Amino acid sequence: MKRLGIFASLVCAACGAPGSSTPDAGAGDTDAHVVDVDAPPAVWTTDPAACTAVLDAIYTIPSTIPARGTIVACALGEALDLQAAQGALTAAGAEGVVATTGVRIVKLSYATVRGDGSPAVTSATAYLPQTPRGGVPVVLVGRSTSGLADGCAPSKEARPQPNLALPFGARGFVTITPDFAGLGNPGTHAYLDNHEAAAQLFDGARALANLQGPGVVGAPVAAVGYSQGGGIVLSAQALEHAITGARTLKAVAAIAPEWPISTRSFGYEDVLRNPDRLTGLAGLAPPTVTVLRHYGYFANRVGAANAGDSFPATERTSITNSIESLCTVPLGGALGAQQTRLRDLVDPTFRAQVLACIDGAPGCTGAGQAFHAWLVSDFVTADPAGARVLIAQGLADQVMPAAGEAACDVAKLRAEGVEPALCVDNLATHDTVLERRIEDVAAWIEAVVTGGTEPACASRVLPACSR
Repeated sequence: MKRLGIFASLVCAACGAPGSSTPDAGAGDTDAHVVDVDAPPAVWTTDPAACTAVLDAIYTIPSTIPARGTIVACALGEALDLQAAQGALTAAGAEGVVATTGVRIVKLSYATVRGDGSPAVTSATAYLPQTPRGGVPVVLVGRSTSGLADGCAPSKEARPQPNLALPFGARGFVTITPDFAGLGNPGTHAYLDNHEAAAQLFDGARALANLQGPGVVGAPVAAVGYSQGGGIVLSAQALEHAITGARTLKAVAAIAPEWPISTRSFGYEDVLRNPDRLTGLAGLAPPTVTVLRHYGYFANRVGAANAGDSFPATERTSITNSIESLCTVPLGGALGAQQTRLRDLVDPTFRAQVLACIDGAPGCTGAGQAFHAWLVSDFVTADPAGARVLIAQGLADQVMPAAGEAACDVAKLRAEGVEPALCVDNLATHDTVLERRIEDVAAWIEAVVTGGTEPACASRVLPACSR
């Protein structure tokens, strides 16, 4: 139920943002501090001097990639005054969030790293408030799955993630939402790579500091994500100290999270063990998630020419063409229509190898062994000394079912010393949970960050983990 104006009672002035302008570097990260700390402080602006490029420039990678967090290109987007910001929130289904400031949308690209440590560039979208909060705190935003085709990059939309990023930008937080390297620009997005996505998310905070100049932007104080982005921000909670050397995040909210925590996540083992099942009856997510993750892994860890190696030889061209041209929803439809059985999605030798590794049986060799080793190594452990966590989940979700995903995420968090707050909507689907619960999520984050009174959802009961 919407509670119009709930934010009006929350304290907005002192956000408790740490004073550093960029996260601390992790061990061995010599490129993290790219701001000249001896330079005089700059002045906050919604029209940064670096933002003179045309939009297409943010999808171009320079021949030499600069230090992490360095702005590669920046283009000014739409400017929303206070009334327009409130109108955009209402149009996005976040009408319960009360805007306190107008915002400027900025499209940019910045230097970062891939999962293997190699330099990369990601495009991103930032929401710059006209009147930022004291300390100019940052909220990091994890986007949902959009596909691997370049045209699916969220930054190519005029107002990306308006019901996820804008509720914070219009409340005075600076937000940034990366597309992640390889989506929109050359290369391939490493879909569901926990470590790579978390690193690129934190590099977004460095980019904001460099965009504004020394001493202006504070540290990231919160992270919020939906679906794939929900998993990314949970990984950010786990990896913040390892990546940045600090713990500045206070609140992490994951909405219907897609978080890779086991080989059973997203029905992956079911896809492998039931090759005769109709693809259309395997669930809304498992077939699509399987081919996207396989493609992303092979493209990045084996080589671009090998991106389709996990697919059956007879289906390789068809699946590859679908992945490289279709965004998430039409991709799922194409797989169901063209690859009618689950066996059509996975090469039989690769399938057998991966299953042997999962089962600890003979035959765990070759490409399947390498993939399984990466898969397991990429699972992360929650940080009990890190940010507080909120899980928001709809019980009518058929894409990331509560019993198969969120409930198992909660069990993992608890086992690792993190007790999450819960916000459960009995009627919300994967498509409606963000609109139905963003007000509660945003209010919880703001309360945790500011030390205000934390709201509680009407329901906080999830089913038991069914894996």
